[in-house]
Amino acid sequence: MQAWTKKAVAEFNASHEDIQIELEQRDWATQRESLISTTILGDGPDIVRVHHKYSVEFGQLGGLYPLDSFSDFLEVKELILDNVWEQVYYDGRYYGVPVTMAPFIMAVNTSILSENNLDVPTTWEDFENLGTHLSEKGIHAFTMPGGVNLDTAYRFLPLLMKAGGRVFDTDWTTSTFNGPAGVAALEFLVNLKNSGYMPAASAAYRFDENAAHWSSGKAALSIEGPLWQNATSGNYGFDLSKLALAPVPRPSKIIGNNPSATLLDVFMMSITGYTPVPEYAWQVMKRLYVEDPVWRAPNPDLGGIPTQKAAYENGIVSDYIGLDVMAEEGKNSVGWPGHPSITEIQRHIADAVNIALVGTMTPKEALDQAAESVNEILDDY
Repeated sequence: MQAWTKKAVAEFNASHEDIQIELEQRDWATQRESLISTTILGDGPDIVRVHHKYSVEFGQLGGLYPLDSFSDFLEVKELILDNVWEQVYYDGRYYGVPVTMAPFIMAVNTSILSENNLDVPTTWEDFENLGTHLSEKGIHAFTMPGGVNLDTAYRFLPLLMKAGGRVFDTDWTTSTFNGPAGVAALEFLVNLKNSGYMPAASAAYRFDENAAHWSSGKAALSIEGPLWQNATSGNYGFDLSKLALAPVPRPSKIIGNNPSATLLDVFMMSITGYTPVPEYAWQVMKRLYVEDPVWRAPNPDLGGIPTQKAAYENGIVSDYIGLDVMAEEGKNSVGWPGHPSITEIQRHIADAVNIALVGTMTPKEALDQAAESVNEILDDY
């Protein structure tokens, strides 16, 4: 992504005399804190690449410029898949152009399954049966980051949503992640760990530890996004001929009150609310992140799969593994709720999953405790 951005900026600057771009690369992990500081000061970049959750958090603070203010916004909107726009929407306004998306799917080590004559699980029950067979061979059926970090929340939520659960009620007034679907999802994870189907150290894992464990052939399955192929092959030398992607399994009977869905992350380009040159910023954004043909060809090297409709009109043509699975899952997807305090809320959910995995509380007790804290946050709004 950084290599493409540098090249695109250089080409833009060479072909435009009236507008010049100054590029500054920031660490993804600390971008939120940087954006908070610049929003408070009212001084910083004109255009930012950020997570869709910031639409609400920074849209409310005035940190982002409402893009529907531009006369040709609807023309841009028409080019992009309809279901991703709701991720960048807050209080009647759109605060970003969704550029790439990351549906959460299941990474499969096909070599492990084929060597043991096992099929990819489609239900939680299949998942547990697979665990029984693999544990006899000293192989974990599943691995996930389970530490006190946002990676953990991102592995719990796909299971919650596949079971028909959601984070809040429709009015965002009460937590529902501690309802029957959430409790069942966390009980499922705890049972996997207690049965030896997950690594004993998973409750301390962050993304890197988890990727290393899976890439070494010690686990068959993991819940991940489109960046998994690069992470495992580039950082750990994993043989990609052994990788396949599949939908995250769901319980044989839906437990919650909502349709089974896939968790979706969206990455957006936004204009900051304090920019003195919004029209110029909009021109740059359209040229680089809407009109450039790179966004009409699936390539997770650029931070996810494309959001533009044109990328899928002629089917998936790419060397990337499982893009057809990700595109199909992306059609039935729901993102994290765009609540202004969603980052803090995610941390409470991650804490609950970790607490249950280490056995300090039961899944219901841990989720209820988290829900109590989250409900206090919801009451503030």
